[in-house]
Amino acid sequence: MGVAADQSELQEESTILLVEDDPLVRISTADHLRSKGFNVIEAGTVVEAAIVLSSGPQVHLVFSDVDLPGAMGGLSLTVWVHTHYPAIPVILTSGVRAIVPALSGQRTVPFVPKPYDLDKVSDLIASVIAEASAPKDKST
Repeated sequence: MGVAADQSELQEESTILLVEDDPLVRISTADHLRSKGFNVIEAGTVVEAAIVLSSGPQVHLVFSDVDLPGAMGGLSLTVWVHTHYPAIPVILTSGVRAIVPALSGQRTVPFVPKPYDLDKVSDLIASVIAEASAPKDKST
């Protein structure tokens, strides 16, 4: 089986939690990711995302806007995910601000500025999931 087939199979088995408060951006991004073979769960707030993560199906990656309504935004969500679900990678996006790809000593978090190219986002998501799913070398 080739690399493309492996990646396609991984995508079909992967569930993305898309956290975006702008319905048009959320719908278009979710539709595109589904067209690439990903399962997508949509959330409009951090509270909705936390409920999905706490009680829903297994999530393989969180793709979140930084600026979200409510007391917590995407940065707080990222820290919460890293604390409670350390195996789940997070990718952040924003059209308002750029962030450093690391959060206060936390692990590296990829950042995608808006407006983004949907194909590049789906490729990045596939790459991050593949990296997170790869066996870790314990000899180092």
